[in-house]
Amino acid sequence: MPVFLGRAIICLISMLFLGFGLGMSFHKGVSVLWAASLLGTLALVLVLMARWQVRAVAEPLESLERDAPPKTLPELPRAWLALQRENAELKEKVGREDRLLPGIMARLEEGVLLLGPRGDLEQFNPAAQRHLGLGAPLAKGMAVGEVLRGQEGLDLVQKAYGGVPGEWRLARAGRTLRVRAIPFAPLGSVSGVLLTLDDVTSQEALETTRQKFISNVSHELKTPVTAIRIAAENLQEENLDEASRSSAQSIMRSVDRLTLLLGDLSELSRIESGALHLAPVQLDLAAFLEGLMRDLRPRGEALGVALALEAEAPAGATILADPLRLHQVIENLVSNALKFSPQEGLVTLRVKVTSHGQIWEVQDQGPGIPEAEQGRIFERFYRAKASMAKPGTGLGLAIVKHLCRLMGGEVSVSSVPGEGATFRVILPPQVETQESPQTESRPGR
Repeated sequence: MPVFLGRAIICLISMLFLGFGLGMSFHKGVSVLWAASLLGTLALVLVLMARWQVRAVAEPLESLERDAPPKTLPELPRAWLALQRENAELKEKVGREDRLLPGIMARLEEGVLLLGPRGDLEQFNPAAQRHLGLGAPLAKGMAVGEVLRGQEGLDLVQKAYGGVPGEWRLARAGRTLRVRAIPFAPLGSVSGVLLTLDDVTSQEALETTRQKFISNVSHELKTPVTAIRIAAENLQEENLDEASRSSAQSIMRSVDRLTLLLGDLSELSRIESGALHLAPVQLDLAAFLEGLMRDLRPRGEALGVALALEAEAPAGATILADPLRLHQVIENLVSNALKFSPQEGLVTLRVKVTSHGQIWEVQDQGPGIPEAEQGRIFERFYRAKASMAKPGTGLGLAIVKHLCRLMGGEVSVSSVPGEGATFRVILPPQVETQESPQTESRPGR
């Protein structure tokens, strides 16, 4: 502030002097003394202004040198060199990654195609060209219809743009390809679709061979098993001693288990091969549940386990379903729950039907399923450790899984060891309502 006031006063005096001098010059004429004074004053003002300009630049430098640590300024060149080296290293790293990605893509056995926001082909690797066949050369900018040539694929790609992944089979150049459509969202929002192509021709052939083998074996074994059953029944009618009668009964138990296994094998083979077709009809939910409980309650009574039904659905609701297959799914789940429940235990069947779908739950009070085994219990022939001593074929839950998928739904399990297990079947919305919802609970023995 003092410096500013001093400069302002000097400028004011100089301007007054110059103005006074100029006024006197106009009134009295120009004299040598006044001219010299005016020039001297003007020179002084110019010198002061130049000096102020230099000091305005010099003062920040002086303050920087005064306030900075002693070694900061000498180290500035070294810091600048370090920044240049770091920048060069980053550029080299980015360039290396840019060169690495095409190399990885070129060596993948899986075909990869990237579709842009408008559905045109932006990137692809050589494996994609091999899988699709040389008769259909790929090029950037191709429309998705030119690449896939199938309505099913186009529909699933469209869903992938909406954020829903999809998978389907594509026959091309004498091979079977498994195609996955994955939403591509590197910045959070879907900006494209990533297509992956797997050649599953050999797997499909092996699966077909396996299904045919299982179907043929289960069919061919039915005749000898029936013959063994008849022979064992005839033996039981004879007047046998205690040891022979025990052997005949053991034969009958083994025949029963073998018959059950052959039936499950045949059923699973039909489902997996696509030979099983659903026959959905409009079912009255209340009547279906009544018949289901009538069939299942005697099993619970024989094992000493209570069976309860909790239904939540609009009054007079009907569902579109195949009654035989839906009954089979629920019967398998309830039979398992009864089998693993303790004496005087409780198995609860819950049904919830709304306009958004159907939820069927079966909850038991058995030993539960360890988390490590929950992901495998729906596999063929897999049996949890707790079920080793229980009768069964290891195919029931596999049949349930395939039937649920055939009906457009899914089955899952949640369990805590020692606290029982809950199996949940979710089916798509297929409900017709007439009145407001109501809840029903009917325990029984």
